[in-house]
Amino acid sequence: MKKICKRMTSILLAVLLVGLCIFIPPVQAASTENSGWVGAWSTSPVEFNLKKMMNLDFIKCEAGLKNLTFRTRLQPTISGSQIRFTLTNEFGTGPLTIDTVTVGRGYEKLPQALKPFTKKNVTFNGSKKVTIPAGETVTSDPVKMSVDALEYITISLYMKETANMKTYGLIGGDTYIMSGNFAGSCTTLGVPMRMEGDFGEYSVIPVVSNMEVYSPGASSCVFIGDSTLANDIPILLAERLQNAGITDMGILQQAIKGNRLLDDGAGFLGMAYGESMMDRFERDALNQPGVEAIFLKVGDNDIIHPNCESMKGEARPVTTEEMIAGYKELIEKAHERGIKVYLFTRSAWKGYTRNLLGGGDDIQWTPELDQMRVDINEWIRSEDNPADGVIDLDWMCQDENATQLKDEYTTDGVHFTPEGQQALVDSLPLDDFR
Repeated sequence: MKKICKRMTSILLAVLLVGLCIFIPPVQAASTENSGWVGAWSTSPVEFNLKKMMNLDFIKCEAGLKNLTFRTRLQPTISGSQIRFTLTNEFGTGPLTIDTVTVGRGYEKLPQALKPFTKKNVTFNGSKKVTIPAGETVTSDPVKMSVDALEYITISLYMKETANMKTYGLIGGDTYIMSGNFAGSCTTLGVPMRMEGDFGEYSVIPVVSNMEVYSPGASSCVFIGDSTLANDIPILLAERLQNAGITDMGILQQAIKGNRLLDDGAGFLGMAYGESMMDRFERDALNQPGVEAIFLKVGDNDIIHPNCESMKGEARPVTTEEMIAGYKELIEKAHERGIKVYLFTRSAWKGYTRNLLGGGDDIQWTPELDQMRVDINEWIRSEDNPADGVIDLDWMCQDENATQLKDEYTTDGVHFTPEGQQALVDSLPLDDFR
């Protein structure tokens, strides 16, 4: 427990210090047309704003550390002859200037190191510096650097000012923070922006939201949902596809722990749970480059959170009818763009108590609470469901009523172990990705 708390303290301190204004005219982004460009890696942006969390809006100024480098190591899920990145200031409180961006090939066992002679500058309309207005994103110029699926790629961002930076991803890479400009360094000694525990893993990724590769004829699929997908499932699936010779499909991670279908995150850490799926679906799924299919798994938290002791009165209770209407609306939006949707059944959660960091049980499973999940799953399996495919997860359960996951598949009653993640990936039909 002390080890978990120590990790949590270090990561929260790193984020809080960054979160604790000068205006430079923005440089226009490179064209974001998708001709030949396909998503190879992504993470969903969430807001972290200390003033909002602590109800300190009466403080008018923004504060943050100066002269910081953030180095993030990630893995593209598809090969390409060139790459480009999207940087986001979605939740920024003002314009955000990134003074230097570099990219290079990384190592598996040396997460902060670049391979010699692989570093390249990332530019934006030919400039090494870019300013992103609040609420906007910018896509870089193409970088003449071929990449192989699942190799390690490392991107470094140096910023003289960080006060307006409030946008982060929480899964998909390893980020290290350091004081000074180390964007051009082959090795660094930064502090990891990472937290691990029985509740899962958070890997804080500032500003970077997407990596695309140039691969004409390829496409991508999006895995979007809650904490049951916010894990290694996309990478494990990419490995399986590559081993099966399916090399023209990128797998994009767009899951957020604590995410809900109908409502934004609630409670003290509600910001970390992200906007509702209804609000973020277009940005995080439909607008992803080259997307042809969406795998959707969200809804358990719409049932669980309103019944948690810590969220009663804050997380709105919803009905089965509202949930089904929400799924139908998302599927219809995807079909209007010719995008397929595969809908997971809501997975079992008996035994889950949401006991985070030893803070005590926050909820107890009952048949009455679980009935909404059962009813929703009946609809998902029915002919009334307009999705293109259904991924039924009842086989992961240990009881004939499918209320409790097998012990080897879950860490706490709802989240998947590495074995559970691999089993889910292995159960997916390969034809859905051909």
